[in-house]
Amino acid sequence: MGRTATIFIVFCMGVIAASVAAIVIFQFGRPFGEAVSLSLALMCTMVVVHLLVGRSRDRGAVSEAVDRLEDRLADIDEDVGNLEGRLTGVEHTFPRKTRAEIDPLFAEVEVLGTLVKQMAEAMSDIETRIEDQKTLAPPPAAPALPGYQTAPEPVRTAQQALPHASPHGDPSVRASALQPGHDDTRYAVEHRASAPAYTAPQPLEPPDEPPPAAAAPSAAPAVPGTPASAPVPQSDPAMRELITSALNGNRVELHLQPIVTLPQRQVRFYEAFSRLRDTQGQLIEAAVFMPEAVRSRQIARIDNLLLFRSVQVIRRLTSRNRNAALFCNISSLSLVDETFFPGFLEFVNSNRNYADVLIFEFSQADIADMGVVEHESLSALAELGFRFSVDRITDMRMDFKALAHQGFKYAKMHADFLIGRRTADHGHIHPSDFADLLHRYGMELIPDRVETESQVLELLDYEVSLAQGNLFSPPRPVRAEVLQGTPAPTTSPRKQRAAE
Repeated sequence: MGRTATIFIVFCMGVIAASVAAIVIFQFGRPFGEAVSLSLALMCTMVVVHLLVGRSRDRGAVSEAVDRLEDRLADIDEDVGNLEGRLTGVEHTFPRKTRAEIDPLFAEVEVLGTLVKQMAEAMSDIETRIEDQKTLAPPPAAPALPGYQTAPEPVRTAQQALPHASPHGDPSVRASALQPGHDDTRYAVEHRASAPAYTAPQPLEPPDEPPPAAAAPSAAPAVPGTPASAPVPQSDPAMRELITSALNGNRVELHLQPIVTLPQRQVRFYEAFSRLRDTQGQLIEAAVFMPEAVRSRQIARIDNLLLFRSVQVIRRLTSRNRNAALFCNISSLSLVDETFFPGFLEFVNSNRNYADVLIFEFSQADIADMGVVEHESLSALAELGFRFSVDRITDMRMDFKALAHQGFKYAKMHADFLIGRRTADHGHIHPSDFADLLHRYGMELIPDRVETESQVLELLDYEVSLAQGNLFSPPRPVRAEVLQGTPAPTTSPRKQRAAE
């Protein structure tokens, strides 16, 4: 549109200049050259005037645009100033208002924490008083027959001695699918130090006469080289027959106990235990069958069955994408059993993909007694990627750095030893520094046998992140359908008879 107007104006200027030249020539009779010169001068003048007018108009438009822009910038500056003022006010008033609203909530939380701590201390005092009363006032003993002493009370099961606690979390064994169980097989010996193991009635003889040989049917001749005062392991044929019958009759059960995080109490790991049932369906505790199983060399069969069923549970967990490892208790005698360990090593080699979630556990006493053959067996398992755990720690002076180099990643200790309720042989290591010592070597401490809330409160002061005990859940049996599958690998009948 602007170009068309400019062309029209130039055309009009040319027409005017030509008209002036024609008037000068025909009206005034001036020469043609003078008329053309006059017309060109007139046209140039009109062009210059037009340019000056257009530039003045453009300058005015630009000036108006700049004025409007300045007004807009002024408005923006004013708005920014107002916003800065508001932000400054919020910065000064918001923390004060927030503090005024949150301080009462914090005060209530502190009051609740104080009340919970007082409640836990009161429960701890009550538990201590109950234990003291049980120690000071034992139940009256039944009258004994002349010439005989009554047998002490059998070891109570965890179902009778402790209240049930709901399990946290559920692998293939869920709270709805688990049935009440008893105390774990490996800790039953030390679970209640005040509960003596069951012994058969022993005839009483006068002090001046030695007891006849028939008075102690379970006595065995002393082992050569053993001091007369040292206790000699006694063989129990009846218990040996019961263990053999339970193994042959498939009356060996797998029980699991969770290992939870603190203070959330979420399930992190599980520990597997073996249980035996007699022909009447009663559970046999470790204090009863484990010593005879070791003496009769049937512990390898129990470990074999425990390992196979643990792998079945691990398969069930991994099939459901459960991130939970399983601690499997193995006797150190199984590492040197020529009829068991080769097949054991072959079996774990075929299942080495579970090395990250299957942890083999040994007691500190077994590790201290291990020889060259046992350490070679551990090295063979470590080369396959399996990790180990040491439990029932009572001596903190052990070379845990060497254990860490052998593949031990976890260490379990009685909670009472850690918090000082029981005396442990810690040398120059304070129990509160034991977790840091293990962490320095890449190991993690797990306090076990936690049974009271007061123990949990004291453990939290030691900044432990894992714990295990009947307070969180007792060992519970695995459902039968979880353990369904191919039969466990067994040795040949000839080797089995040789082992027995």
